[in-house]
Amino acid sequence: MKVVIADDSSSIRIKLSRYLRDLGHEVVGEAVNGLEALKLVQSESPDLVTLDLVMPEMDGLSALRCIRAENKNVVVIMVSSAATIANEKTAKEAGADAFLRKPFDKRSLEKTISEVLTKKSPNERAA
Repeated sequence: MKVVIADDSSSIRIKLSRYLRDLGHEVVGEAVNGLEALKLVQSESPDLVTLDLVMPEMDGLSALRCIRAENKNVVVIMVSSAATIANEKTAKEAGADAFLRKPFDKRSLEKTISEVLTKKSPNERAA
């Protein structure tokens, strides 16, 4: 799968990129804020986007809403240390497919991706 990573922390972007590549995915872009993420989603047409909740210029929820307005089928996983029940509920209502809590490891990332792909129908992923 083609993946775009959006997180204002370079260490998280590096970690996600390494884990995703180890899992066989192609990281096609990295963004430090929601605005950059939107541009990458439009230019790269990824299959999966990871969004941090708290980022400068445009936060993850705002970016998620913009992504969903244009693309219902891309898989979006929110990745955040601000993983409260309220934040998770808001993210799901805005269209997030999953919420991965920081800190995370490769196994929890792989499990989250697998669960999301199992829930989405093959037609949704192909569209």
